[in-house]
Amino acid sequence: MPVILSDIFGDPNVGVFSFANEKIAVLPAGISTKKLASYTEALEVEAYSIGIADSRLVGVYISGNSNAILLPYIATEDEASRIRSTGTRIAILQEKRTALGNLIICNDYGAVIDPRLKPKTVSAIEKALKVPVHTGTIGGLPQVGSLAIASNKGVLADPIIDESEKKHISEVLKVPVSIGTVNSGVPYPKSGIVVNSKGAVVGSHTLGSELLAVSSVFQTD
Repeated sequence: MPVILSDIFGDPNVGVFSFANEKIAVLPAGISTKKLASYTEALEVEAYSIGIADSRLVGVYISGNSNAILLPYIATEDEASRIRSTGTRIAILQEKRTALGNLIICNDYGAVIDPRLKPKTVSAIEKALKVPVHTGTIGGLPQVGSLAIASNKGVLADPIIDESEKKHISEVLKVPVSIGTVNSGVPYPKSGIVVNSKGAVVGSHTLGSELLAVSSVFQTD
């Protein structure tokens, strides 16, 4: 199972700019075919170049699992149509908080979400992802999606997570939770990792010791 070091437009925050599930990877508009090919090789999914909300911040704006990709209402119709054309189900959330990637941590077994999301949004997430949805925090902070990254094999979380939060997330997502950093000490794993059960793309500034933590929790050896 491959792990590659990469960047997006020279920036090591690959998780800010891209997203993957078990079926596709989405990178910003204007990305090179060589970069798309590297994601395809690492994650063993087809990679597509599609901006979200006319922005390069793909990983900030979208979330999802194998059952659906969640888009904010500010995504354009053309962007939504292009993702649908890949054969991927989408759900557009009518939620004022649009940085869905920062608000939701999920896999094919469950989802832990920002407690501030509206009940209507929670129901829409549950319906689209087809998994149990629970609220949660990491280090007492509500932006769980920015503070952890999940696959169907594990979760890597910001070191500020406490034991009760770790237990809760593990029970909901049904995978082990570990702590770690990326890109030479950045405590927000989501910012520097794009992962599925087949492989991982990790920010180019990530240290060897950090890669060991990534490989261990996501079982990429």
